[in-house]
Amino acid sequence: MKKIISILTIVSLSVSALFADVISPELFEKVKEKGELQNIFLNDNEVKLSLVPDTELSKLAITHWNNSDKPRLTTEKLFYLDKKTIGSKENSSEENINSSNLSIEDVSKVIRKISTMKGTEYYSNRHKKWETLYHNAYLVKSPKEKTPIPDDTEGSADGKILYCMQDDNSFGKCYYELSYRQKSGELSVCFDNFEPLKFGPITAAKAHNVKINLVVIDGGEHFMVYLIVQAYYPRISILEDKMIDSFNARVDSIYKWFVKEMGSVI
Repeated sequence: MKKIISILTIVSLSVSALFADVISPELFEKVKEKGELQNIFLNDNEVKLSLVPDTELSKLAITHWNNSDKPRLTTEKLFYLDKKTIGSKENSSEENINSSNLSIEDVSKVIRKISTMKGTEYYSNRHKKWETLYHNAYLVKSPKEKTPIPDDTEGSADGKILYCMQDDNSFGKCYYELSYRQKSGELSVCFDNFEPLKFGPITAAKAHNVKINLVVIDGGEHFMVYLIVQAYYPRISILEDKMIDSFNARVDSIYKWFVKEMGSVI
């Protein structure tokens, strides 16, 4: 038994070392200490992404913007998540499954449980209070047939193309194409709006002008989560402030949703 534990410890340390290699040692220590790092680029500012992990799916995530117009907003955020902090104290007891056993297979199922995004909250900087971000969320059959369907969580997520509706607190009903990739040790999804987003009668973003990419990397004892949001919207001052607040809030809300749902796996 001791021999098995020793082997598992060595494997875990090796994976953690590999995990640290996906970003520079300096950046790794910084995000490990702070828990999260963020860069925001607006309008004509030069976009210098510095938080992208050196992995296949992370590099792919930053290439999804293929529109002729440069994004008006680009937000990248890197999170360090110690698996031991996932879940409640009750669920993390020795009598239950060790959170360190959480894997990309678990992540794969959680990231496809779109219906669990219903009720996700965010802090509204405009209203200075917590509000519900998604009043409802579910997969739909196709862009043309928006009939709700159950979450698709069977098997690998690699190559899956799904479609969803999110009843957004700011934009109302929003429809996204979800493109998934899953590799050994990492998983990604790209949210791409296939219908316009609106603030009331105002078109806030035309179809395919919002792309939200989420990448989760398994580091053995930790997860590293990289989120990048890119959006193009009309140059209207009142709209710009709302869009910046709205999408920056979504980055944190999506991450909090992910952590919460991973806790339910334990």
